[in-house]
Amino acid sequence: MYIRKVALASLLLASGSVFADNNISLPSTNFNFDIQTVSAQSTYQPSIAFVNDGKTYIKFPPTVTKDNLPIILVDQLPNHSAPIISYQGSYVVVNQPATQVKIFNPKTRKLLYQLRLQNHFNYGDVKPSPYILPYEFQGLFMGINLGMATIDSKGYKPAAGMKLGYDWSLSKKYGFMAGFELGANYDGQKTTDSQTVKSWNMNLMFRAKYQFQSGFNLVAKAGPAYVWNSDQANDSIDNSIAARAGVQAGYLFANGIGLSLEYDHLFSNSKVNSVNSFSGGVSYIF
Repeated sequence: MYIRKVALASLLLASGSVFADNNISLPSTNFNFDIQTVSAQSTYQPSIAFVNDGKTYIKFPPTVTKDNLPIILVDQLPNHSAPIISYQGSYVVVNQPATQVKIFNPKTRKLLYQLRLQNHFNYGDVKPSPYILPYEFQGLFMGINLGMATIDSKGYKPAAGMKLGYDWSLSKKYGFMAGFELGANYDGQKTTDSQTVKSWNMNLMFRAKYQFQSGFNLVAKAGPAYVWNSDQANDSIDNSIAARAGVQAGYLFANGIGLSLEYDHLFSNSKVNSVNSFSGGVSYIF
């Protein structure tokens, strides 16, 4: 239910100085908007929203700066490129007209407010599609993986792992990201007539990621791993540093939860065995 509707008269009184600062033309500006409160948080509650000269302007309290902007999702316009959101003066500016805007807490990804702006174009021509903004999803992440692995191609056995890492956004317009992850893995075991070998490793993987606005993403990664192979028959353990590489495809939800399918290969050397593993994972971006 919309709990507040701001009309033209009150906005003119409250924000007259804004127009001089931003050269906004009053005749072309539509000031009617509704606010739906989903989870109230005064820090990010907008006070003004309007469309002018093909752009959407949203004014927040002084507590909002370019360093703690909320996550803002808008509808994708037909035959338009992805919207670009910037901070200009005291306004968040979207480089396209919008009819619906969703405002999320930047840390918890919790939906706080929904805005609906009225009457500046035919909303029926717009398909609602709350795209992910890739650059908002840089940061610390952690995850776990469960799957199957084979040592020296001697049959698949259960395997598991966990990881902790960080991704940095390389572009606000495109979804290119780079980062690293620290991982710990149990890569299963192989059993022959004379021995049972188990494999563990800890690794540092450097990542290249592309985050599509639809939520899908692709990751390639590689790095060194410290590997332990235990031979239970001989009561011995071999350890060595070996190379590890992997690829994954995943989907990231707007609340920061991600799902993925992953393939990893651990390269053998004179002391440790090769491993091929396939797994599914769940992760969370803080």
